[in-house]
Amino acid sequence: MFPMPSSNPSPIAKTLLLTLFLFSALGACGKKGDPLPPDTKIPAPVSDLRAWPREGAIVLGWTIPTRNTDGSALQDLLGFRVFRLGRSLSSPPCQECPESFETAAEIDVDYPRGARIEGGRVLWQDGRIQPQTEYTYFVRAYDSHKAPSPESNRVKVAWEEPPPPPEEVKVRSDDGALEVTWKYSPAQEKEWPGVGFNLYRRTEGAGFGFYPVNPEPIRGTRTVDGGLQNGRRYVYEVRAVRSFRGTLIEGPPSAAVGGIPEKTLPPSPPRGLVAAFQVDGVALRWNENPEPDVAGYNLYRRAEGEESFRRINPAPIKEPYFLDRTADLKKTYTYRLKAVDSSPTPKESDFSPDAEVSPQQK
Repeated sequence: MFPMPSSNPSPIAKTLLLTLFLFSALGACGKKGDPLPPDTKIPAPVSDLRAWPREGAIVLGWTIPTRNTDGSALQDLLGFRVFRLGRSLSSPPCQECPESFETAAEIDVDYPRGARIEGGRVLWQDGRIQPQTEYTYFVRAYDSHKAPSPESNRVKVAWEEPPPPPEEVKVRSDDGALEVTWKYSPAQEKEWPGVGFNLYRRTEGAGFGFYPVNPEPIRGTRTVDGGLQNGRRYVYEVRAVRSFRGTLIEGPPSAAVGGIPEKTLPPSPPRGLVAAFQVDGVALRWNENPEPDVAGYNLYRRAEGEESFRRINPAPIKEPYFLDRTADLKKTYTYRLKAVDSSPTPKESDFSPDAEVSPQQK
């Protein structure tokens, strides 16, 4: 009889069984390869890189990407790298020379030292530039794994010294608008031929925006900024702009000057005023003024024998009719009207034609 196997194998038996299992596993799998990398995602590239040469620097701006290249949401964006290539314009371009871009800046989105992030956009300023030099830029985003995005679009800027600022900036008020004028001396115009101008505006207590009011450089030394709110203060600065090898280079700002738009012309005189006695006073009616900003009407009265008219309503009359309950039904009166507008400093029209009422008309 053969002995029965033990239900608890010895340690030596356990070791042999484990060794046999490992050898069989290796034989079944074949040669073992390198471990596969995790499923990595990289940020989508910036597609709207732009450049603005102004004052003594080149400002770059772009929109922060929100997606990865596979279309998934970008949730771990860490920052951006700005790459720059400079070429002297005093020497001819070299088609065979390799492109040697340098890292001009590294921007952390949480601590953007040297950059500004607002409204989903990044603004970075390159102040290390030289005249008569062409600069080419692109940017790459990178995530928390330092995985870089593909290159952004490239922008190219030809840099030269910017023009000086305009002088004697003045603001003249108009209805819902401000006229801004400035001077550029003949000597400046001779030195900077074909120069244009950009107008920047801010409201009281705010800062100047990055973009000018005008979509294209202004030719001449005058412009009207319309669509403004009457009674509100606006502040302006003007910058000269020159064109250099197809690049618009903006100079430093002029002195800031402010103004308040307001209506300068009063409403037209009211028309159609009529008056009639009735039991409880003198009833007056007139045609409503055509101006949309008329806030009301002031009614003036003069009794027979009085030398001057006096206003009888304490506040502007909103509707084109009024009942003068203070009138003496035994006296003759002459009435006239003025329309008043809604300007911060209300303006009255000239008087309407007079309307006279006598007791005989009862």
